[in-house]
Amino acid sequence: MKSAAMLRLYRQRWGLCYIPILLTCALAIWVAAHWIYPLPPKSLVLAAGVPQGGFSQMAEQYRDELERRGIAVDIVSSAAGALGPLQHLAVANDPVQAGFAHGLLAERGAEARVQALAVIGKQPVWVFTHQSGATSISQLRNLTIAAGPPGSATREVAVQLLAQAQVKPGEVTWDDVHQGMAAASELLEHRVDAMITIGTGDAPTIRLLSRSPGIHMLGLERADGLAAREPRLHPFILPQGAIELRGDVPPRDLTMLYTSTNLLVRETMHPALQRAMLDAASDIHSVPTFLQRLNEYPDYQSDFPLSPTAQLYATGQRPWLETALPYWWAQLAGLLLYAVLPILLFTGAALVWIPRLFSLRVDAVLAHYYGELNFLENDLEAAASEAPIKLKGMLGKLDRMEQEVASLDLPDRFSDRWYTLREHLVDARERLLKLRSR
Repeated sequence: MKSAAMLRLYRQRWGLCYIPILLTCALAIWVAAHWIYPLPPKSLVLAAGVPQGGFSQMAEQYRDELERRGIAVDIVSSAAGALGPLQHLAVANDPVQAGFAHGLLAERGAEARVQALAVIGKQPVWVFTHQSGATSISQLRNLTIAAGPPGSATREVAVQLLAQAQVKPGEVTWDDVHQGMAAASELLEHRVDAMITIGTGDAPTIRLLSRSPGIHMLGLERADGLAAREPRLHPFILPQGAIELRGDVPPRDLTMLYTSTNLLVRETMHPALQRAMLDAASDIHSVPTFLQRLNEYPDYQSDFPLSPTAQLYATGQRPWLETALPYWWAQLAGLLLYAVLPILLFTGAALVWIPRLFSLRVDAVLAHYYGELNFLENDLEAAASEAPIKLKGMLGKLDRMEQEVASLDLPDRFSDRWYTLREHLVDARERLLKLRSR
């Protein structure tokens, strides 16, 4: 009988129901914590380009800010000519998860699955020379220029700058070996005549050359025309004395071009970690410098594809828990609230519902026998007066009911109802026997 099977299932409910449900609950929590609502990693690998460069200094600022939020940061530097931050991010198995790049590299990042979190500053195109009296880039004709290796973004910009000044690439000698601080040293020692580079105002190379005696900073001719041809470049005026007022650096207003500095991440980076980096960017880059106004950065008009997390962040949308709790407590609270708690509630409901299911089934079994007994008692009087021969069959039916009820293996909490049913069966038997004896 189905009722007997249900009762046996009730006896084995821990092994067949409760323990499997609890194990399923534990598995669901593990799946939720690892796949559906995973906690962000506690560490980050950040690519910073060449040591002692502008990006390297910036990376140290991010390390300080992120470690305040409980995120360990490992900074990866690269030797000159080695993989830069964008190239690190383009390698699938590279541990680097974030880095910096200027906007001119956006077209080269197409094969790299990277996204921008924000624009965090300006990187001007700087032109330095030791030629006394030089005021125009057109005066670099027939000189030796250090502008990075062939094919680099800096070299391409340098060629465009010279072309705007009517200087052909063949009319200058290119130093293909030196770049960064090494190229600056070559310029200071007059082994090259000029240097064209792209960097932040705080980059060691820029700080050294802009303040070195005998090194002159040149403005750009027809900067607006070049910016119209290359939309990733933007013209601006560097005012006289903006770098150093007492030293009058630069000694006059200079028309220059800049490209944006972008904070890049892998598209697979955890959204909470992206928001932590954006919080750090707001703290680091909102302060004014000679190249930017207060709160000008971070900005979200990037040359790279903007991360969906950054798009929401830019409009002020973020999990409410992160506005109420510290970073790590907010992530843990989110896991508990949106994953663990629903699973526990569902598990609790299942554990409460199963005993009720068994109770309903046992109630149905007992109600069945009570119904059969009620029908039998209603038929007794009619059978005794109209067809006494039926009483024998009714007695046999009553015997079978008593045997079935006696064999029921009911839970202890149903003992009172079981004994009451058996008493009713005994009363019915006594009444039936009295009717047969008439």
